[in-house]
Amino acid sequence: MSPLRRFLVESKSQWGWLALLILALITAAMFEVSAPILLGKIVDAIVSGLNAEQDIYTIIASVDTIILWLIAIYSGHALFTYFGEYMMASIGSKTVLALRTRMSTHLYSLPIEYFHDHQRGDLLSRLTSDLDTVAETIGEGVPGLVSAIIGIIGATAMMLWISPILGASIIVIILIGIVCLTWLSKRARRVYLRNQSALGAFNSGIEEIVVGKPIIQTFGLEETTTNQVQALNENLFKSMRSAAFTSQLVEPLVKFLNQFTYCLVAIQGGLMVLRGAISIGDIQAFFLYVGQVSDPLSRSSYIMTKFQETAAALGRIYEVIDTPSEIDNGKLVLSNSKSDTNIDTISNTIVSDSSILTNTSSRITHTGTIDFEHVDFGYSPSNVFMKDINIHIPGGSMVAIVGPTGAGKSTLVNLIMRFYDIMNGRITIDGVDIRDVSRESLHNTVGMVLQDAWIFTGTIADNIAYGKPNATREEIEYVARLAMADHFIRTLPDGYDTVLKQGGDDLSQGQRQLITIARAFLADPSILILDEATANVDTRTEVEVQKAMNTLLKGRTSIVIAHRLSTIKNADFLLVVENGTIVEQGTHHELIERGGHYKTLYENYAAGMSI
Repeated sequence: MSPLRRFLVESKSQWGWLALLILALITAAMFEVSAPILLGKIVDAIVSGLNAEQDIYTIIASVDTIILWLIAIYSGHALFTYFGEYMMASIGSKTVLALRTRMSTHLYSLPIEYFHDHQRGDLLSRLTSDLDTVAETIGEGVPGLVSAIIGIIGATAMMLWISPILGASIIVIILIGIVCLTWLSKRARRVYLRNQSALGAFNSGIEEIVVGKPIIQTFGLEETTTNQVQALNENLFKSMRSAAFTSQLVEPLVKFLNQFTYCLVAIQGGLMVLRGAISIGDIQAFFLYVGQVSDPLSRSSYIMTKFQETAAALGRIYEVIDTPSEIDNGKLVLSNSKSDTNIDTISNTIVSDSSILTNTSSRITHTGTIDFEHVDFGYSPSNVFMKDINIHIPGGSMVAIVGPTGAGKSTLVNLIMRFYDIMNGRITIDGVDIRDVSRESLHNTVGMVLQDAWIFTGTIADNIAYGKPNATREEIEYVARLAMADHFIRTLPDGYDTVLKQGGDDLSQGQRQLITIARAFLADPSILILDEATANVDTRTEVEVQKAMNTLLKGRTSIVIAHRLSTIKNADFLLVVENGTIVEQGTHHELIERGGHYKTLYENYAAGMSI
């Protein structure tokens, strides 16, 4: 099914309004095609009056009724045209809103790998420019095309009624024009599809410049980056030029057909007047009907090319919508119980930071046991990255994952979060296969702090409370103190009500990271994953944050990924990962005594710190 036909089928809730629209446009067209006949009668009355040597007042008196009818006809045409366009605006806005909502909502259900495989700029282009194209076509193209078709049919019928011979000649020319325009329309679809893809690539290039500007300047790559974007810009220029060339072919073709038709009416019609086969008024009506055919033909040809552009845009939109959603067959809900002493009750009895930490350390829990049982994983069946992984993480323990870059540390925690699904084996939490657990429950149970701090436009308080929108100000300030963020927040002009924009660019990377750490603490999960969470915090702040973390992590399962090995020496045990395989397990001291991979990593780290 073509994208346009599919869009029409999926918009069936608006078919009733569309029927009223067509009825209004048919009525408007009937008014429009009636006018040339009456104008022809006025011309004939004037010619007849002049031949009879009547004065101007007598001639006007003979056609005053026709003039009144013309005023009524033109008024009716304007009224029903406005009514049709008003309804189309309503229909278009509703259908595009539904499509935009459907697409944006579906993005949230797509698997993580989809976003790794597609450029963000291209996705933004589909959500913006492609949907804008659809909206423009619905708002202007649909009523224009319906009016054009009705107008052409009505004007052609009137010409055949006035003079079948002359009307048939004009119809032949119209058919030739329709064949040519249909060919152009088919070519336009391929051209516009390439143009939309080129636009998406260019948007991605611009986004990379905006996001990576500091890095580009740091490495002096302005010229290289400019050349890359210039190449994308030139490709977009070529695509736009090809699209413009295709669309601009329409107007010269239609004008040629118009001029040829006018010449035919003038010559053949003049000869018919001389033979008395037709009146001058009828020739006048013919000229007007030719205009009523040629103008809609020109508009419909433009609209048809616009429809091809819209078909290309819809194809790109449906490509996103048709991407299978992330599979979530889980029905079970994990227990996120810790103890009766949780963050809600603690925050209501805040006296001082010391008392808060004492209460927090009293949390007792026996949930959060994680097991990897013969797990295989790869990004494709032909590229299995991990084979037969077996890990047992007791509930309430702190586990550190170490290893060189690209070894698979983040992959392990991504599998726990079900950002990716495993190929074989199973991963369990408290004995429950995470594939049997709903993603919502899983993500409520397992919290995660990433190395890249994500800040959205809003106040600092809103950013901290992102995982718990109903959090009180006391709770927000409490976790901010735990994350060592309270001090710098209070130095800002509006404190916790300071509005952050553009990803929090007005804050340092470390400050942004502290906010995300506080956010994770407020969510209060049973299991907490820290993926390089302190990588962007200065050494002094790291010490203070580490103290708060050590206290807060007591009683909950925690998985820490860190390159700074000094921060994980006190972990209950460590997993050493290399090339997707667990090569060593044990405590810091056990692994140092063993003299294997971990000792080499630690010695290299210590040597780097001593330089």
